[in-house]
Amino acid sequence: MKKSKFIPVVIVMFLFVLLETTLFKKFPSNFIYPDIALIILVFFSNYRGVVAGQASGFIIGIAKDFLSLSPLGFNSFIKTVIGFIFGNSKGKIFIDPIFFPMLLILFATLIKGFAAAIVSSVFLAPEAAPAIFTVRFAIELVQNCICAPFVFAFMKLVKLYTFEDRGF
Repeated sequence: MKKSKFIPVVIVMFLFVLLETTLFKKFPSNFIYPDIALIILVFFSNYRGVVAGQASGFIIGIAKDFLSLSPLGFNSFIKTVIGFIFGNSKGKIFIDPIFFPMLLILFATLIKGFAAAIVSSVFLAPEAAPAIFTVRFAIELVQNCICAPFVFAFMKLVKLYTFEDRGF
């Protein structure tokens, strides 16, 4: 019998979303932090596939919607799309320890930024749309790319994403 470790990964992502929406807001307004929950989502989607990526993306996105001031469904839509896109890469690319995690997170952060700008400009006021061609977004992009190999290595070490055989 195999037991899925879907719940622990979602809990870990939720803890990072909680840190991002509560603790990191106590820092100065010019403090820019990496999106660790996004990195874990991309890792989990890549290793578990489309369905697990979409489900975890939706759960984490809706949690971020509830904990932040964004409209309900804004982050859940974006994270679900990211889970779908990177879930399709399961078994299709070889993940080396450094280059591909950085490349995957580069694309994921760009998708997150462009999707946020498009959704905001269509459904919200034009002035509420996030600016993606700013120094702040570029710094977040670089931080995400630098953190990606470390988070991927940690997730591989912990093996929260695999199936566990109980031998029943």
